[in-house]
Amino acid sequence: MNSPTQAHYKATTRILRYLKGSPGLGLFFPRNSQLQVKGFCDANWGGCLDTRRSITGYCFFVGDALISWRSKKQPTVVGSSAEVEYRALGVATCELQWIHFLLQDLRVCLPKSHLLFCDNQSALDIAHNPVFHERTKYLEMDCHLVREKLQAGLMHLLPIPSKAQLADFFTKALFPKLFHDFLTKLGVLDIFRPPA
Repeated sequence: MNSPTQAHYKATTRILRYLKGSPGLGLFFPRNSQLQVKGFCDANWGGCLDTRRSITGYCFFVGDALISWRSKKQPTVVGSSAEVEYRALGVATCELQWIHFLLQDLRVCLPKSHLLFCDNQSALDIAHNPVFHERTKYLEMDCHLVREKLQAGLMHLLPIPSKAQLADFFTKALFPKLFHDFLTKLGVLDIFRPPA
């Protein structure tokens, strides 16, 4: 913000053109979906071309309604994709716990346990494996957090294919068809266009 360049100006005008061209877009919150919290988390290793910092993204649904989402650069440059994905998993676990406490405070009874989907097999293996390896000691805080919440039954951690990972929407540029498919899956509708 303190030293914008021509590239920043072009990016800003592109965003404004997109917003002007789609004034009817908004989130749809269906009434008849089942009450279960589902989350998707992902990271794009070295996704920022300027700083090579990774980008973390997640989104959470109650039933079919999108209630929380985030996209943010990780604070430091990271050496492995497993570390990036696991840090994203730790951030998403914190958000899931906050949503859980919020729903408890609102006295919303959820009959099913929460689901968190991750598309990185290394991160899933680290979460389920109680033995720390030398190469994962930098993840110790996140490992304790995620494993503690898994063992407490806050969530079930499940794999998902990369092509179905909704959090990709928040971490990287997508091809137009996939972008529009994900918009629909996120519950974004255009009130000026009838659904297909």
